[in-house]
Amino acid sequence: MESQKMHLRHVMLRCFKKGNSAKDTADEIFTVYGSGTTTIRTVRDWFKKFRAGNFELKDEDRSGRPATTHTDIIKTVLTENPRYSVREIVDATNIPKTTVHKHLIKIRYANRCEVWVLHLLTETGLMNRVSTCDLLVEARGVVFHRDNARPHVALAVRQKLLQFDWDVLPHPSYSPDLAPSDYYLFLSLKNSSKLKQFWKEGIMRLPERWKKVIEQNGSCIT
Repeated sequence: MESQKMHLRHVMLRCFKKGNSAKDTADEIFTVYGSGTTTIRTVRDWFKKFRAGNFELKDEDRSGRPATTHTDIIKTVLTENPRYSVREIVDATNIPKTTVHKHLIKIRYANRCEVWVLHLLTETGLMNRVSTCDLLVEARGVVFHRDNARPHVALAVRQKLLQFDWDVLPHPSYSPDLAPSDYYLFLSLKNSSKLKQFWKEGIMRLPERWKKVIEQNGSCIT
């Protein structure tokens, strides 16, 4: 049993180093070794350790405060997919719904454009939004825009954009209100039939939203 646990942890570490997500890793383990060999929550816990630079695969002493709290687990889940609904957070963590709600309030997360972000940004976060938007307002010509989702800022993606020699717009953290995919596109996907003008309108709203963030000293906009 102990040797199987160590083997599964080696599999998790290998998948982590390959850049796989915790969910994809869990799915791979379930497919190869069976659904009863581990849980998605366990895989997320190990990925959290790996991201912190801890690659020790042996069990740590269990005395004292638990290594991973409900708050830590929820933060990890939302870091990997900030678009999760409360129900999906419950399913992924096995934490009761009322507890999830309580911890979301505790860690000051709010749902903006169907994306979980910090409800109360720090002074530094607000200043970052203002300074970035101030820079964006001055942008001219054809430029590439993306948010800060992990797949979008991965090393391979950044290297490819450098090869293309594209100008890339910066995007302030915790700002789904400034990503057309979040404030415009995903909110309207229930109606899949779109006119050509629809796509243009979503992008062209960006400059006005940047200006509004500056006017509101960095506060989130709706």
